[in-house]
This record gives sequence, C-alpha cells and structure tokens, in this order.
Amino acid sequence: MSLQARITLMFGLLLIVLTAISGSLIHSFLLDNLIDQQRKELILKGQTWIDKNKDAEELTRSESIAELGRLLVSNPKVEVLLLGKKKKVWFTTLPSSNLNEWMDALERKAEKRKDKNIWLVGGDDYVVVNLPLKNDEKQRLILASPVRGLKDVRMELTQTIFLILLLGAGGTILLSFFMTKIMVRPLGQLVKEIKKVQFRQFSEVKRIPARGEIAEVSENVYSMAQELDRFHEIQRQFLQNASHELKTPLMSIQGYAEGIRDGIFTGQAAEQGLDIIVAETGRLKHIVTEIILLAKLESEEDLFHPSHLSVTGLVNQAMERLHPLSLQRNVSVSMSCLGTDPLIYVDEGKILQALLNIVGNALRHAKEYVEIRIHAGKRQATIEVIDDGEGIPEDLVPHLFHRFVKGKNGELGLGLAISRAIVERSNGSIEASNGSLAGAVFRMTLPLCPPEQN
Repeated sequence: MSLQARITLMFGLLLIVLTAISGSLIHSFLLDNLIDQQRKELILKGQTWIDKNKDAEELTRSESIAELGRLLVSNPKVEVLLLGKKKKVWFTTLPSSNLNEWMDALERKAEKRKDKNIWLVGGDDYVVVNLPLKNDEKQRLILASPVRGLKDVRMELTQTIFLILLLGAGGTILLSFFMTKIMVRPLGQLVKEIKKVQFRQFSEVKRIPARGEIAEVSENVYSMAQELDRFHEIQRQFLQNASHELKTPLMSIQGYAEGIRDGIFTGQAAEQGLDIIVAETGRLKHIVTEIILLAKLESEEDLFHPSHLSVTGLVNQAMERLHPLSLQRNVSVSMSCLGTDPLIYVDEGKILQALLNIVGNALRHAKEYVEIRIHAGKRQATIEVIDDGEGIPEDLVPHLFHRFVKGKNGELGLGLAISRAIVERSNGSIEASNGSLAGAVFRMTLPLCPPEQN
C-alpha cells in the first residue's frame, strides 16, 4: 500500500471514529435538551393561559378551553388536565380509561424518574408541568407530553445529524486524498533521486522542490550525492595518483636491475644503479608506509592514546626536529604564545607528526620566515603556522587536504591529508588559507583539557 493510501486511510478511520463519538454524544444529550425545551414551552404556554383568565368561571368556559387548545396547537400530543377543588375534573383531553391512572398518579404525586420532570404514568414516561391557578393553589393546570414523541424527534434529528456528519467526513476524506497526493508527490520524486544514488549516478541527482521537512530531506540527499560524487572522484584520482607514484620508482628499480643482470651496467655504472635501486626502494617504502598510515587513521579505532600536553612544548619539539631543514632553507622560525600556555589532551606522537607535516610544508614554501602563533580560547587551543611564501593557488585551496594533491615543491601529496586525519580524529579541525599580504596560513584547533583535568 502506498504512503498516500495509508495516510488517507488512517485519516479516514480517525475521522469516522470522531464522527461516531460526536454523533453518540449528540444522541445522548439531545433527549435531555428536548425534554428541557418541551418543559419550558409547556410552562410558558400554560402560564400565559392562566394569566389571561382571572377566575374559575373564565377558566371553564369553552372560549378559554379553545384558547388553551390554540396555544398548544404546535404540539397536539400534549394532554391537558384542569382540576378544581377537591380534584374535581373541569376539563381534560385524557381518555376516560387513562383518567383514573392519572388521578392515582396525582394522588401519590406520580412515580418520578431520575429526572424530576419525568413522570411514569401507565407504563409511559411523560414530561409533566403542574401549574397552580391564581385564584386557588388547590386548583391546578396539568400539562403532560409523552417522552415517546420526543424520542422519535430525537431519532429523526440524530439521523439527520449523522447524515450531515458522514457527508462532511466523506468530503473531508476526498479533500485529504488530493492534499495528501500533493504532499506525497515530492517523496515519490525523492525516491527516484535516491535510486540514482543506489546506482552511483551521483552527478545526475537533482534538488526536489518541496517545503518543510521534505525540503530539508531533499537538500540533504542532494548534498549527500554531491559529497559522494566528490568522494568517488577523489577515490578515482587517488588510484590514478597512487599507481603513478608507485609506478615511477618501480620502473627505475626494474630498469637498473635488468640492466645489471644483462651486463649493460658494469663497474661504476652498476654501483650507481644499485644506489638508485636502494634509493627508489626507500622512496617506495615511504609511499607505502604513508598510504598504510592514512588508511589506519581513517578506519582503525584504538589507534590514539591521548595524554596531557603543553602546546608550547609540542611546538618546541617540532621546531627542534625541523631545525636542520630551516638551516638548509635559510628560513627563520619563531613562536609566540598569546596568553597562558594551553594544555591539550591528545596523542602526542600523532599530533607531533601532524605539526611536523604542516611546519615542514611551510618551510619548503617560505622565503625568509615562518611564524607559529599559539592562542588559548575558552574550549580550544589554536595553532597558526604562517609563512611569507607565494601562497596557495586559489583553485587548490578546496582540495589541499585531499590525498596525492601536491602544490609547488610538494613531495608525495599525503602529508596534509595525514595531518587532517590526525587532527579530526583528535576532535579538532584544520584549515588553510592565504594570508592578507602574502604567504599561506594553516590554522589547527585542538580541544583543551577540562578544568578538573588541568
């Protein structure tokens, strides 16, 4: 069953249940309301007739009786009993067979139901109004209307109300069907776009125009498809770059090894070939080691063993290890800490490797100096590595931390990717941009230790 059919069915069932409950409540309260209205009507008409007649002689005249009949013409089922002194019957519309029952009921003031306005006389329920006459309280006008007639009226009204409610419910369900169809249509289109993701047609996924939560889901699906498309492209480029990086040293090793085996290289040339084979083997080993490390950083769990570290101490270690490179490049390296020395909780070896990659990258591109700035915020420490080099090409900035993406003077294109993986696994972040005047700025943020750990 489709989503549209399920929503319409559920809404229809709910509406039918509410209609049945509403009809039942109306049916139960309707009789009480009709009885109350009937009693008020009888009191009003009876009291009006009594007020127009001043004495007993006027009450028993045929004109007065006819006037009472005209007042009650709207309800011909009303029975009239006009009693004088000593319960003498002056006038009545009751049949003679029922008169004695009514007199007996009046003698014992009738057997009352739960509602004091309902009397049980001769096995039937009546709405009874007992009004005293003005000239004598013992003389009374009794008006009685059978409840059976009110029940018939209630049944007719209830049927009419139920019919109206059912027609309204049917119209509402039909309207909800078309409204649900409009609402569900974007979901059907969204399913088609998700199937494109299933078959890896990421670039063909489109945004679905919608509103509310469906629009949010549509936007997330589109963003996911774009990210998967980008990731798929990165994976393709990674395989191409990895094969290229591995192919170059392998070709050199193969070429010199075959040359030495076939006697093409002899003497000093053979020794030089062996040196190249050793160097290329080391380079190949380094590439494979970096690829394996990057794969571990992105997949394995218990790889990090954090401890409490001083940021300035960590930066000093990196500066000491890179001191030979700074001398070789004739580049000065300085460090400044704004405020107190922040304490972080990270894996020392991993973070130090990330910092060495970033600072080493800055030294290879700097002209005269590299500056390292440390700043402690409320929840995180920031390390900025700034150089005065040529900066990063704008088209390379979004892809700088991808695997095998190399800039000018780059080595393997894995160092920054490894640094990003380390920092992100340490609950931090890393970003790169060009400086306001010249050079590049690498900004690494790492979480501070909680105060109780400090």
